[in-house]
Amino acid sequence: MSPNTPGHAIVYGASGLIGWALINQLLSPYPVADTFKKVTAVTNRPLVHSDTYWPEEESHRPRLQLASGVDLRSWDRDRLAEWLRQVVEDSQGVTHVYYLVFTAMDDDLEEVATNRRMLQNVIDAHNLISPNLQFVSFVGGTRGYGIYSPGGTFTPPLHEELVNNLPPDYAKTVVYPAYREILNTSSHGRNWTWCEVCPDAIVGFTPNGSQFSLALHWAQYLSLYAYNNGIGPHTQGSAKPAVEVPFPGSIAGATSLFTPVSSNRLARFMIFASLHPETCGGGRLFNVADQPTPCTYGSLWPRLAEWFGLVGVPPVDPAPEGEHSKLKVGEVPERASTLAPGEYITKYRDIFTRYGCPKAVTGGVGVGYRQLDSVGYWLTFDRQLSLDRLQETGFEGHKDPVEGWLESFAMFRRAGLIL
Repeated sequence: MSPNTPGHAIVYGASGLIGWALINQLLSPYPVADTFKKVTAVTNRPLVHSDTYWPEEESHRPRLQLASGVDLRSWDRDRLAEWLRQVVEDSQGVTHVYYLVFTAMDDDLEEVATNRRMLQNVIDAHNLISPNLQFVSFVGGTRGYGIYSPGGTFTPPLHEELVNNLPPDYAKTVVYPAYREILNTSSHGRNWTWCEVCPDAIVGFTPNGSQFSLALHWAQYLSLYAYNNGIGPHTQGSAKPAVEVPFPGSIAGATSLFTPVSSNRLARFMIFASLHPETCGGGRLFNVADQPTPCTYGSLWPRLAEWFGLVGVPPVDPAPEGEHSKLKVGEVPERASTLAPGEYITKYRDIFTRYGCPKAVTGGVGVGYRQLDSVGYWLTFDRQLSLDRLQETGFEGHKDPVEGWLESFAMFRRAGLIL
């Protein structure tokens, strides 16, 4: 197939935080009409198009197929290949694979083995049935830079070459090196290539919630906090003046540097990279963020709170600074003096149902609340990404990090995920 022929993009994990944005951008259509003629959204659970908030079908957009029922955790290559042949229209014409599936598990080594097997089966299946395949892209993350070690592993800014220097005991708990090995081996001697993209915090919308969505977690918290103080929809205008809401974390967590990215920008770069194999292929890794200048949660918090009519203020730090460096992902100080966002949402979630937002209860962050509650406490060290390599590609200009948050808040309200 000629590179100029409209392609067929297949997105695994299409209902997740990044997957939703990828489908949204592909249908926009990004970068231009006729880049792709067909887009297939692969999910485990069925989707109804009217519930997805993706663009409606129009002549200038690629044709979308929703393909549900896949079980990557238990299927082998042959079962998956047969499912693709039977369910996905023109599976032999797939040109671009975007892989966004990840299964979190309590046991790190089991997690690596499970996720490694899933990607291997997907790639083997497409090598078997998709002779026109041109590009595979997957999303890694700053876990691959060692940020799950208390205090971090490397001195920022984090450059892509550092992923090869992880301590062995830590590296075996991260699946990304295994993904690279699979893709290097599986693409050898074939007509397709691949790349990896690495975001830090991803800010975006999904209509059914996501256990990895800090934006949704904080949006639900802030919308309930505002309501309980007489601010926002469904209130009678009896708000107290200048209602303050402290940052849910420590001073160190509020002031450490990082480089967030909106899910739509991340999706656009994945598409951009897959259409420029000569500069972005060959197994290259790219850090992706909204802008090269790092920010802090403390600088973002007042602007996020303002969207809900609140005044965001610095944290009420319940623990000595030394304690925070010992906290791990999912941990908060024992002496926290206020309810964490997850605890607050649990206490007041009946308000969502009372005002016609049942999806806010069923489509929140679920079991992810504990890790999301700990973000402001255990991420107390600078971890900003270097964007030098990204900027060399000629990809689009920078973006104010707050924009992604506020766009997501508006979509959450439209979808009934917040008040």
